[in-house]
Amino acid sequence: MELDADLLARSDAGEADAQFALASSLLRSRTATQDQFVMATSLIDRASAAGHAGASELRAVFEAMGVGRQQSWDRSFDALQLAAEQGSRSAQAQLLLLSDPSADPQPPEGASSDFWTEARLSISLERLMSHGERRALSNAPRIRVIEAFASGPECRWLIERARTMLKAAPVIDVHGNQVVDPSRTNKGTAFELFDMDVVMEIVRARISAATHIPVPVFEPTQILHYSVGQEFKPHLDFLEPGNPHHRAQLDSHGQRIATFLIYLNDEFAGGETEFSQIGLRYRGRTGDAIFWANCDMEGRPEPLTLHAGLPPISGEKWILSQWIRDRVAR
Repeated sequence: MELDADLLARSDAGEADAQFALASSLLRSRTATQDQFVMATSLIDRASAAGHAGASELRAVFEAMGVGRQQSWDRSFDALQLAAEQGSRSAQAQLLLLSDPSADPQPPEGASSDFWTEARLSISLERLMSHGERRALSNAPRIRVIEAFASGPECRWLIERARTMLKAAPVIDVHGNQVVDPSRTNKGTAFELFDMDVVMEIVRARISAATHIPVPVFEPTQILHYSVGQEFKPHLDFLEPGNPHHRAQLDSHGQRIATFLIYLNDEFAGGETEFSQIGLRYRGRTGDAIFWANCDMEGRPEPLTLHAGLPPISGEKWILSQWIRDRVAR
């Protein structure tokens, strides 16, 4: 990727806004080299130290995800506190939500640093990672639910994060390409690195704790939206090993061994997740989760996981979708 000469010069001169802008363009680029990616993370650290609230907020994400450093929740929460003190309303809301997931965050105007210190110290990682008991809906295929997996305020936060990012949701076709297809009419968005926040990474870490599968094999988290009549017709989430067009992705990214859904709202009718091969339909309440293994105990794709996202007949449906692979992408 060719760098903007003016941004580069201003960044080298120590301008925090320029450092953040240059880092942002590099992190969003599909053509940035590994060296440029390392440069971007360094620029975020420098801009944060220079007082840039957006950079401090993004640094909190890097600390939570272990981007360019050893993963650390303590450093992540500290960076989020710094961003809150530097004036980031998003960081302030996240800090309050993490300190009390049962309440919708309402950051006060002009709060002191002592207020944000208290909020930061109120965060309990143990509480944030806790989840209810798994309950079996089916053993062949293996389908489990966890009620109240996410809190209502967490769900509302995720919905609002996605609301302005929605676009037509694609499918992977028989040729291995992501395409928009009539079999899927809902909308959605995938959260890439630059779009992530600490609340979402906490939810991903909780999914990891519930499934006993490490976060590094997670695909980018998706949030999906269904209006009345929109659906995702019966489909399988695994990639077909016998399809040569899927082979390259299987070799580079591994198989999709599991799917984890969180129902982010329940103000709709219809909209169940249907497993037609086993006669099962499930519709969660706000915060409930359902997940299943796309492969059997021997690692073979499980055709009984054929499922559909049925259309709402009233209201609108929001869900978080997390696909999980069997290895880290190469």
